[in-house]
Amino acid sequence: MIQAILIAKVVKLVAKQFKLDKILDYVENPNELDDEVEKLKERIIKLEVNSHTPIDFAICEICKNKVKEK
Repeated sequence: MIQAILIAKVVKLVAKQFKLDKILDYVENPNELDDEVEKLKERIIKLEVNSHTPIDFAICEICKNKVKEK
């Protein structure tokens, strides 16, 4: 019983000394960068949905200009 209490106190002291609680909080919980990545992913998906395929033009062999759609 005394060992369990002693171990709990030592673990708490070590976690406080090395700020392990803050590190675990940063790793396990979403932070501002995770939120920003999610916003960018949503934006990319919207852009992909709203974009169209590129138009393929025929090129004049003489002047090398785009002439008309194929």
